[in-house]
Amino acid sequence: MLALLILMIASQDPPSTPPDDDAPPAQETTSQPPPPGADTVVRIDPILVTARMWEELSQNVPQALSVADGRMLRDAGIVKMSDAAVFVPNLHFTEFSARRLSFPTIRGIGATIGDPSVTTYIDGVPQLAGSSTNIALLDVERIEFLRGPQGTLYGRNSLGGLMALHTRRPGNEFAVRSQITFGNYDLFDASLSVSGPVVEDKLFFSLSGLRSSRDGYTTNDFTGNDVDFRKSFFGRGQLLWTPDERNDIRVTLYGEHARDGGFVLSELNALRDRPHRIMQDFEGRAERDILASSLSWNHYGESVDITTITGWQDWDILETSDFDFSPFDAVRRRTTESQHSLYQEVRLASPADRSIELGDRATFKWLVGAQVFSAESDRSAANDFRPGGAGIFFPPEQVGVDTSRGDFDDLGFAVFGQVTLTLFEHLDLTAGARYDVEDKEARIRRTFEVFGFPVFDSTTRLDRRDDEFLPKFSAAYRFNDDFMVYGLVAKGFKAGGFNLTAPADAFTFGPETSWTYEVGFKSTWFDDRLLFNAAVFYIDWDDMQLSLFDPFAGGYVDNAGEAVSKGFELELIARVAQGLELFATFGYTDAEFREYVDPFGADTRGNQLAFVPETTFSVGAQYTHDLGRGWNAFVRGEYVHVGSYFYDAGNREGERYGLANFRIGVGGPHVRIEAWIRNAFDEEYVLVAFQPNPADPNVFVGESGAPRTYGVSVSIDF
Repeated sequence: MLALLILMIASQDPPSTPPDDDAPPAQETTSQPPPPGADTVVRIDPILVTARMWEELSQNVPQALSVADGRMLRDAGIVKMSDAAVFVPNLHFTEFSARRLSFPTIRGIGATIGDPSVTTYIDGVPQLAGSSTNIALLDVERIEFLRGPQGTLYGRNSLGGLMALHTRRPGNEFAVRSQITFGNYDLFDASLSVSGPVVEDKLFFSLSGLRSSRDGYTTNDFTGNDVDFRKSFFGRGQLLWTPDERNDIRVTLYGEHARDGGFVLSELNALRDRPHRIMQDFEGRAERDILASSLSWNHYGESVDITTITGWQDWDILETSDFDFSPFDAVRRRTTESQHSLYQEVRLASPADRSIELGDRATFKWLVGAQVFSAESDRSAANDFRPGGAGIFFPPEQVGVDTSRGDFDDLGFAVFGQVTLTLFEHLDLTAGARYDVEDKEARIRRTFEVFGFPVFDSTTRLDRRDDEFLPKFSAAYRFNDDFMVYGLVAKGFKAGGFNLTAPADAFTFGPETSWTYEVGFKSTWFDDRLLFNAAVFYIDWDDMQLSLFDPFAGGYVDNAGEAVSKGFELELIARVAQGLELFATFGYTDAEFREYVDPFGADTRGNQLAFVPETTFSVGAQYTHDLGRGWNAFVRGEYVHVGSYFYDAGNREGERYGLANFRIGVGGPHVRIEAWIRNAFDEEYVLVAFQPNPADPNVFVGESGAPRTYGVSVSIDF
């Protein structure tokens, strides 16, 4: 494929205008055609990123990094983070029907029911728990996907990588963006964004909202109802104040109100025979409310830049479910969780627009900072063992309500710094370090009641402290503006914690650490018409945190000894001709246990890690044809393949699957109309499955992946 692309690009006529020798090297593609009268040179547009906490071109960052900007997301019709995996090799999401349970995995590190190992930042503020990360992608400027540990600069829960979401900043131009989408399963989405100046050149605002609803994909044959419906409202407001050219202050506020159907878990073999069908006597629900705000200040000084970021967030969830996954009225579960968190970060750095000179052949840039956060969480989980399950699912004496309630306090502090030394204009040497401290306390109460009368009541108090020194070293050599090779070594860390629901001897789990080694190159070719990047990695980590399931306690986390992950990644983007854009990604991961004995004594050494596809690849194309007078027609197709992976540490094999998506439409100066279809060939697959009772290794329950969906979207912008 690469050879074919090279021949196609090389055969094209040279650009109509000569390349600018001083232009920055090109980076990622955008999928919008240039407006009438614009330069028609066929090139990949550069993208600025802040992955290293200063602004630079993505191709200059010496680590594996994928970027999807707002136009790429819009052209692909991406409305949630997991769909953006089409642009990122070795990124896989394990998702349940409940929107909060969306677990990203990068290079084999990620999916646990506790704190995330791949964390999400929203406008510089980390999401301290995974329950609040999977939000609507509304008014997004870009998403940066950083692969590999990011602990030196970002700290906790970035062991596997980082997803940094940056929203669009308002400016002097008044703008209105709106979109309405209709689709099968009674899909209806309506969004509206308004932005512009309050005081020209000084104060700007933006307001946006999204109303979204659809029917469920899954039918409950016991009642005839569709059960995994979704309904939500999301809104965001923003003020940006630029009192002078050296300062900007930004305030954001966003919230979500979601009321969805419950889990649609069914026995695995039955689900494979009859996808999107369940048989349950009780239909649960999943609710989530989020309210969050942030305040940032940037000062661009003569000798030092100052950045402060303050974040505050509240979220609440409620979930009810049929916990026996059957038509028997045996076990029902009710889960509630809330968290109140506060985050503060301060950074000092050398000026972003220039490096500090050290003689004639050396320059350097520096950055130091500190972070502190606090999080208070309240959680509860109640299993209602009902008479209908006595003697079938559990002994008769267990009829009653088993409840766990916990109060969790988490306080963290870190200091960090990084220096980049540039020698002879071509060689960059970077060293960074971070010291992380995290203190946790928990009070967990467990009760068991029969007909309202307590028969068991126990309270446990726990506390722990985890601290770690996290170094990082990298070297990059730029042969020219279009080709760079690099290598890095970095340590990753994720603090230990406490389980609300777990067997009696598993209240506490310890930290996990990793060392990552990576080499790669970044390149652009043929006057910035072709981008080709590659990376090879090796990860060695100890005491990895693993998600387990107990038939009575539910999900919990435990440490799983040693593991290793190795693989490689390829990314390719090409502007083959005017209006024709191609992209492809490929990722390979071999992640296995070096040492782990499961709770039932099975030695899983040599087994593959759960929910880690051996391969991921995507390929796509978009063609845009100029119709004149500011109008164009476009057609887009993409194929995403997820290779085989396993559902558990015992290596119950899942299934590989491939999804084809297509879009076609027309667009003008203010209007865009498009028809789309996702999973066009209605691929049937089970995205997630687990053992409800590890004592019976032959029984798994799971949920089907999304079926074929299609619809029409109309956008009006002015």
